[in-house]
Amino acid sequence: MGFMKASLILFVSLCLISCAPAKTSYFGETSFVGVTISGEEISFATLAKEHIALNVYSPDCVPCWKEIPALNLLHSEIQKKFPEKVIYMVVDPYQIVPDVTDELPFGQVYQLAKERMNVEIKNRNIQVPIVFMKKPFRVKEGGLVTGTPETLLFETKPLRLYYNFLGSISELTTKEAIEKDPKFNFFRYQFGMESI
Repeated sequence: MGFMKASLILFVSLCLISCAPAKTSYFGETSFVGVTISGEEISFATLAKEHIALNVYSPDCVPCWKEIPALNLLHSEIQKKFPEKVIYMVVDPYQIVPDVTDELPFGQVYQLAKERMNVEIKNRNIQVPIVFMKKPFRVKEGGLVTGTPETLLFETKPLRLYYNFLGSISELTTKEAIEKDPKFNFFRYQFGMESI
């Protein structure tokens, strides 16, 4: 009797494991596409990376400015030590360009947003690659991203959001201080850059 019960439990367990649902996209992230400053289109679902971080930025967001040193530090470390990962600073061009409507074509809004972000790059020493997101990505009330700063962490194959980091990663300014910041280290842990 004990053998049959154990066999049945093993059989049911194996069925449940093999019948578990596959990882899926929940927020339409597989359709996220953007354009770099140089004009290259990026489809995040097809990037040959294991993990992708999208830091949502706005030139009108003071905490966004304050976290740039931490983002630059992360970007540098990722480039040197984690080739399977990537971080981008993304903007919703319809959100950062004053007085544009949704009816204006992406190409026109992209040009205006690019001009604005070129000033940001120069004035704020942004070293993280910038991507101008196409619809359906939007920073808006009721959407996936409702404000800035916010950093979305994705795993790939398929592209799937697994963590949404609200607020600044760190607003400290020196490398030494940033590296000791618990929020910064929590981000690194969530992004698979270290274990706690």
